[in-house]
Amino acid sequence: MEATSFLNGGDTYPERVIAAQGFPHRFSLSWIYELPFGKGKRFGDSPAPVVRHLLSGWQVQGIYTGQSGQALGFGNAIFFGSLKDIPLPNNQRTVNRWFNTDAGFERASARQLSWNLRRFNSRFNGIRGDGINQWNLSLLKNTAIREGVTLQFRAEGINALNHVQFQNPNTTPSSAAFGTVTDEKSSGRAIQLGLKLLW
Repeated sequence: MEATSFLNGGDTYPERVIAAQGFPHRFSLSWIYELPFGKGKRFGDSPAPVVRHLLSGWQVQGIYTGQSGQALGFGNAIFFGSLKDIPLPNNQRTVNRWFNTDAGFERASARQLSWNLRRFNSRFNGIRGDGINQWNLSLLKNTAIREGVTLQFRAEGINALNHVQFQNPNTTPSSAAFGTVTDEKSSGRAIQLGLKLLW
């Protein structure tokens, strides 16, 4: 919660409302695993030095991030319905209808108010945009050049599973795009390769 701004210019106290950066759920998991191949490992401990070097030093790592979406608000909207009717179940939510636009909003531009004391909250905890659901995965190969010097090869997949993450939907009731999502907040899968010399 935050109380940092006024709902109306003449209000005595700031509005108590869910914070713009208030996310009720965030989960992050990171891991790294050294593959059991090569010298001194369970598999591939070959007497041939070339084979040992090819099989040794491989690691996989990943970072998963999951987070709730941002709380949405509808501006100085005229609303006649029930707030509980605005959110849609996940299986009904699409980019063309992110929430129930027929829940009781006054949509006609000519009927919007030019002056009034606002009572409609600026954001609602139970009405949220798209969250984060992202996997970053890497494959690494460490090769000892000599004592104290290692060459590391990295192949990294950012958003490796190519999950789309949408921007917040349009929340202006008088807009023809009301309730629709028109952009992404994430880029698609990106793969990068690199070499690093460690000493």
